[in-house]
Amino acid sequence: MKSFSSIEWKGSAKNSWEMFKKGCGNIMPTLSKLSKAFLLPIALLPIAGVFLGVGSAIASNSVDGTFGYFLGSLLNKMGDVCFGNLPVLFCISVALAYTKDSGIAAITAVVGFLVMNGMQAALLHTQQLNIDTTNLWVQTSIDENGKAVWEHFTSVVVDANGKGKINWADSSINLQNIMAWGIGSSKDNLRMVNSNFELIDGAGSVYYSLLWINKIPNGLITSNIGVNSLNTGVFAGIFVGAIAAKCYNKFHQTQLPSAISFFSGTKLVPIVTFVAVIPLSFIFMFIWPYVGMGLAAFGQASGKLPGGLDSFIYEVAERSLVPFGLHHVFYAPLWWTNAGGSIAEAFNKATPEQQAEFVKIWSANHSVLAETLLNGVSEGLKFQTIRNMISSDYPELWKSMGDQTMAYSVIAKINILNFTDLEALGLNIGRFQSGKFGFMLLGLPMAGLAMWLNVPKENRKEVMGIYFSAAFTCFLTGITEPIEYTFLFLAPWLFYGVHMPLAAISFLFAGLFKTHVSMTVSGGFIDYIVFGVIPYFGSKAMSAKSAFAILGVSAAMAPAYFFGFYFAVKYGNVMVPGRDGSSNVQLATKAEYKASKGLNVDGSKIEDGKTSKASAKDAVEEARVQKATKIIEFLGGEANIVDVDACASRLRLTVKDGSLVDKDGIISLGGATGALIRGTNVQVVYGGEQEAIKPRMIKILDEQRKAKK
Repeated sequence: MKSFSSIEWKGSAKNSWEMFKKGCGNIMPTLSKLSKAFLLPIALLPIAGVFLGVGSAIASNSVDGTFGYFLGSLLNKMGDVCFGNLPVLFCISVALAYTKDSGIAAITAVVGFLVMNGMQAALLHTQQLNIDTTNLWVQTSIDENGKAVWEHFTSVVVDANGKGKINWADSSINLQNIMAWGIGSSKDNLRMVNSNFELIDGAGSVYYSLLWINKIPNGLITSNIGVNSLNTGVFAGIFVGAIAAKCYNKFHQTQLPSAISFFSGTKLVPIVTFVAVIPLSFIFMFIWPYVGMGLAAFGQASGKLPGGLDSFIYEVAERSLVPFGLHHVFYAPLWWTNAGGSIAEAFNKATPEQQAEFVKIWSANHSVLAETLLNGVSEGLKFQTIRNMISSDYPELWKSMGDQTMAYSVIAKINILNFTDLEALGLNIGRFQSGKFGFMLLGLPMAGLAMWLNVPKENRKEVMGIYFSAAFTCFLTGITEPIEYTFLFLAPWLFYGVHMPLAAISFLFAGLFKTHVSMTVSGGFIDYIVFGVIPYFGSKAMSAKSAFAILGVSAAMAPAYFFGFYFAVKYGNVMVPGRDGSSNVQLATKAEYKASKGLNVDGSKIEDGKTSKASAKDAVEEARVQKATKIIEFLGGEANIVDVDACASRLRLTVKDGSLVDKDGIISLGGATGALIRGTNVQVVYGGEQEAIKPRMIKILDEQRKAKK
């Protein structure tokens, strides 16, 4: 009987499998570039987050009109404007990533983004309702069972602008207390309206599309760089950036007939993109309202999972994609779209019990504002009063969606809403972020300590600097790859069998304790200060439990990581750096190491004075060029290389044939902690050196290709 491995595939089955493998090989480089594209706007977030958090703390603790207030407001707005324009930043970064950083493509992407949103603005309009005054109802209170009490009114006047207003015959009813309105044949069949008889979120929406009769929920409309259009999060920007890149790659060298030759080359690219985004605008207009509502439903449903389970599932998926560099693609919808939650949805779907709890907590947290806003308002209408104030006066806060976007919006407007307020509405902001602090601050550093203690005592002193540096980097900035990739490529089972489950448990506890500490991209100590300590002490954005429970999670994860990795490395016989007795464990290049000792690459002494400095510099440059040349050779030569790129810590390459790549040869050159080959996609982990290797490889490849012509 033949074994499974000996069975020969025939016909269409074999062909289908080969096509599937080829398709996966082609998709990986594309997704890898997309993930790399996300790093450009993400890299902006740390400094923007610092300005946002510090500015909010200063402004909230200063008297209006004072220098401190204006300084805090200035810093706050400088940070807030970056987060408020993430879609266009993603649009530009995607265009750059797929065109080898072309400035023309970046400008073209902005043009396309403006055109698409302009079209949407033209296709969206508010529907003026013809109110049948005999069907007008108003909510006056909430009964003892938590149900709305509706009264029927018929007297209506129309103002000079043609908008209806209630003409209150009963002078005992205070107009300011009436915040809920409805039209319908009975109180059991009502559609919500505001005081100008325009539909609001809930049973209907003010926005309609000229393309079809269906209403678009108000939460899916926002201002994109000053244009009122669909709230697509970062998705539309990504699509437009991809279209701009495609147009650039195809048309930037096109030569038109002499009569219109002025528009040839790069001038043609924005013109083609202008036209190319038109179908995309129509597609989004037809599809996005349903996609957006689906994402909102997902965000609502996932937020109702018990005991931090949503955070646990998130981290299992996110950490599993880290080795492939695709985790940025995965968390984008959860961080920056309503798949990660929505403030408007939280208000609209709040139960009577949640509404009452929210009013109680909000009034205590914002006592001065509550005294002004809720003075004389009946108990049953206070929630609607607060809701309408936020939706009308703070639309950007109201329409913010996505776990990270909401966190930054709340920090920017902490005097209006805070994390504890929204927790009462079932919105656990930070559920897809806070868990990282648990293993960044102490977990992975303790894993590094455990690996170091597995090194023989006689070698520990020599390698201590490497482990300490990697652990401290992880603690301070949240950059994990020096540690993660050390054990990932030595023993992948350590990553998937020990690290990933522990990281998911860290997220589970963070979600369970409702720790609302946000972050930029890392979850290190700097992020904790900016998004945990400063918001708590500076503006009371969250409770002490939320701000400091994450330290408890981190303390719990420290021994779990230490003992987990210590025994796994020891009894799994994992040859971590230094354990095999090898002395060549430094991460710097040979040329840099020699130069730091005052020696040339060949071991000769560098002469004193300016010449020595120049010699050292030349030696380092020569070594880098040689290394880049050898990498090209180990990748199968110039003819096998399609594209050279880099991200924060990896050299990302696309080749024609992955089987020609000599992985061991690349690692032998030094500096790399591992290499990953998936079809035609190759990633080499350097930790930072890739930024020096990439431009030299591109230059060498250009020279080699020119020499062949």
